Amino acid sequence: MEIRLIRHGKSACDFSKRITSCDYREWVIKYGELGICDEAPANVQRALRDASIVFTSDFKRAIDSAQSAVAFQSDSIYRELELPHYPVKLLKLNPRTWTVFYRFLWLMGFSKKVENKKRATKRAKTAAQQLEDSARKHGTVILVGHGFFNRYIGNTLTKRGWTLEGNKGTTNWTIHTYTK
Repeated sequence: MEIRLIRHGKSACDFSKRITSCDYREWVIKYGELGICDEAPANVQRALRDASIVFTSDFKRAIDSAQSAVAFQSDSIYRELELPHYPVKLLKLNPRTWTVFYRFLWLMGFSKKVENKKRATKRAKTAAQQLEDSARKHGTVILVGHGFFNRYIGNTLTKRGWTLEGNKGTTNWTIHTYTK
């Protein structure tokens, strides 16, 4: 059995402009709605075509990233972990910096009106169980998802006895393969 977790392609969202925290909130919405601006590399396209079954989150960037697959199923259970939002006046940062800042706050337990770590871990366990059940039935299963939530699913799989073959980083189009 094999489960492959693929991080979606590069977002079409602009990361270059410095924005306020209020603008960042709107930027996150746009990031969820926009697709990708690059094409899957050959190894990802091949993996998607050869998979027995492919799942994606229901965000457009994950769906667009799975277009090489013969067919796929989208589900909100595979969505990226939400970030809290705290208005910070008079400060402009680029979106990546805001993301790191808010992810740090989230990891420290400040989840203000978004899914907290406990609920995210529970959702990752449910997602991992779905992937495991599918792998038992179909052999090779792929999830085209998101960096942080894929990591949560991967940690759950490892705790359940799955083995990660190498660690290939966290960039777009990265494939993490778990075997059992």
